[in-house]
Amino acid sequence: MSWKKLFNHKTREDFGQFVSLAGIFINLLLSVVKIAIGVLSGAISIVADGFNNLSDMATSAVMLAGFKIAAKPADEEHPFGHGRAEYLAGLFISATMIFVGGELLYSSVEKIIAPEILTVDKITLLVLSLSVAAKFFLGLFYRYAAKKINSAAIGAAALDSFTDCLATGVVIISVVIYLEFEINIDGGAGVFISAFILRGGFTSLKEILNPLLGENPNPELIDGIKKIVMDAPEVLGVHDLIIHSYGARRIFVSMHVEMPATLNLLAAHEIIDRLERKLQAQFQISVTLHIDPIIQGDKNFDEHRALAEKILRGIDKNLSLHDFRIVPYKTGRKLIFDVAVPQNFSMSDKELKKEFQRRLIKLHSDDRAIIHLDHHYC
Repeated sequence: MSWKKLFNHKTREDFGQFVSLAGIFINLLLSVVKIAIGVLSGAISIVADGFNNLSDMATSAVMLAGFKIAAKPADEEHPFGHGRAEYLAGLFISATMIFVGGELLYSSVEKIIAPEILTVDKITLLVLSLSVAAKFFLGLFYRYAAKKINSAAIGAAALDSFTDCLATGVVIISVVIYLEFEINIDGGAGVFISAFILRGGFTSLKEILNPLLGENPNPELIDGIKKIVMDAPEVLGVHDLIIHSYGARRIFVSMHVEMPATLNLLAAHEIIDRLERKLQAQFQISVTLHIDPIIQGDKNFDEHRALAEKILRGIDKNLSLHDFRIVPYKTGRKLIFDVAVPQNFSMSDKELKKEFQRRLIKLHSDDRAIIHLDHHYC
């Protein structure tokens, strides 16, 4: 695999696997060196830190597996692909950080209650210092990679590496204090470190869970999609934009596009096809656009639409309507339309429909409304 291909966005999973392998190699090297020196010197703290690197190596292996699975194409059981496997790898890393932080907190409290004699020397300091340097540069590499390919899993690994640097740095300080003043703050330092590890674990967990649970899409993506569609001269408006993410590069989009009802059907279809292709090329997303015909230049239609919009604004200025049409109803008319309801709207769907109906009948006793409520997803 060439470097040019490696950093190409089309080989995102390949780059993720490369980063994971780098993490496995560096953590394995650190663990072997630390455990060997720790056993030879009798410094149990170095041996423990070596096993911590083995744990980090395991998380890198899980991350590697996540990218391998994410690279698999769609199949019958997973028609949208396997992209979310990467999030599961990040979830494992976050859970591991929380587990390690909890274990360290428990053992640190035990050491505060019953302090132990430390077996440390300048070799301990040297090995720990080299460890901090290696983990810091690995963290920088992870952070670069996470931004490069927008990977939550690698972002979690970067946070884990920087947390390890802080943890080992505190250990170094406690060792220096012990060597110079024979004051044992090992237990207190452990509590301090565990707090940072737990904080990093829960922060990382939140960032991983958000895309799994369905977070708000990137505002830049939303604005970019709307701008491209609205720039088409035949488009009068857009609504009902829905974005589903099945991984960093597996995004599916649907949206309703308002166009003049007088537009030729074949011409409208060609415009929609062109917009779909443009969006797919621009954002590497799968797009489905739906045409909503809009009546223009009909006085009766315009008057009733203006009436419905006025009633909605009277209820709440943030309410808007689309897909408006009117049909005869006894001695009056039926106003049929959709209402876009903002998030955290104070009224229930039933209350909103009832209030609109009440206000409409008060103004036009023979008219009725059939309302479909759309809740914002973007």
